Amino acid sequence: MKLSLKIGLFSLILLGFASCEKKENYSNIPAITYKSLVESSDGSATLQVSFTDGDGDIGYNTTNPPVDFFVEILQRDSVGQYQPIIDQLLNDPVMGDTAYVPYNVPYITPSGSDKELSGQIQVVMTSGSWYFAANTYMEFKVWLVDRAGHMSNKILTPPIISP
Repeated sequence: MKLSLKIGLFSLILLGFASCEKKENYSNIPAITYKSLVESSDGSATLQVSFTDGDGDIGYNTTNPPVDFFVEILQRDSVGQYQPIIDQLLNDPVMGDTAYVPYNVPYITPSGSDKELSGQIQVVMTSGSWYFAANTYMEFKVWLVDRAGHMSNKILTPPIISP
């Protein structure tokens, strides 16, 4: 009887440890990974990336926040290399004359002491905002900046042909 009681107690303790949820230990520097880029028949495109952030300082809870999600437009040149599109009319304080599509991620910082975040960001690039010439091979360089100014890794989408 004592042996079965000890085995039962040991099994219960083991089950308790096994059921504990492991806490992810994400870096305080955001990280993103490419999920998808889907073109629509209306000329828009939907980009989806996954993200993680250890301190959860993603997005701004203000009106007129600074840009925190960047989609830089790259175009294939005559030798097959992808280069940033330069628009001499742009004079952006962040990107200079490099063409990009700016976005703002909503404020999503969780309450409580555990601020780690993971999720997906989906942006719709409207028709005409992401291409400059029809039938052009393009890629997009994408990154995220948190409120502390930490810049995520930069990722490249697969090439697409502009409409």
